[in-house]
Amino acid sequence: MSKEITIAIGDIHGIAWVLEVLLQNLESRYAADKPRFIFLGDVIDRGEHSLPAMNMVCSTIENYPGSVLVLGNHDEYLLRLLKGELSDDDQRIWMMLGGVETLQSYAVDDFKTDDEIRVFLERVRPEHVALLKSAVSMVLSPRHCFVHAGIDPTRPLNDQSEKDLRYIRKGFLDHTEMMERVIVHGHSITPSERPEVFNNRIAIDTGSYRTGRISAAIFENDILTGFVSAEVVDGTSIVTTYDAHAEPLAA
Repeated sequence: MSKEITIAIGDIHGIAWVLEVLLQNLESRYAADKPRFIFLGDVIDRGEHSLPAMNMVCSTIENYPGSVLVLGNHDEYLLRLLKGELSDDDQRIWMMLGGVETLQSYAVDDFKTDDEIRVFLERVRPEHVALLKSAVSMVLSPRHCFVHAGIDPTRPLNDQSEKDLRYIRKGFLDHTEMMERVIVHGHSITPSERPEVFNNRIAIDTGSYRTGRISAAIFENDILTGFVSAEVVDGTSIVTTYDAHAEPLAA
């Protein structure tokens, strides 16, 4: 039986140097298997290096066929700006949620209008614009559903709202019954700040902008086999591997 590897990566939030460590480690382990990468969104905001983080996501998706970006709520703010759909009120909210750092990373924080930003980014970073416009809301496999935030457990997977897929917490995180598929998600930082596994969901937002830790879940033939987390502490790269129960493995 052929081995199909899927790698889901949690929230990045502009912590590009840690994403680089994580991707290098994952590629050293799995590149020969031609894995599919699923980025679970929130590539940008809060951290200071959204532009290089987007560069890495773009190149990874280009290099590994079948790889995709699931749009996060933070990514959606930039997409709406690019589409001319961001209201003044929403822009103020975005700036408070880390949009300032993103615009600074792209060197457009002094631009006067959204149109100026859009024209500039379409000219100098067309691949980023294309990535955001091609991002999906959900990826389904036979056993798993990959989303940014979660789902509304009271509704079927084919009838979810975009808002819930990108924002939901209450009613999802505390839901203990099985759902149509096991949900693989980010958005909500896990209490342990490391990957967590439940009977109905797999949580891999390990607090990138707060902890400096970005995590990935590894699936072989649609079965969870473990996790890899990366962080940089005092200039030293630290990579931690976990088994399928999110228990750390010996180095």
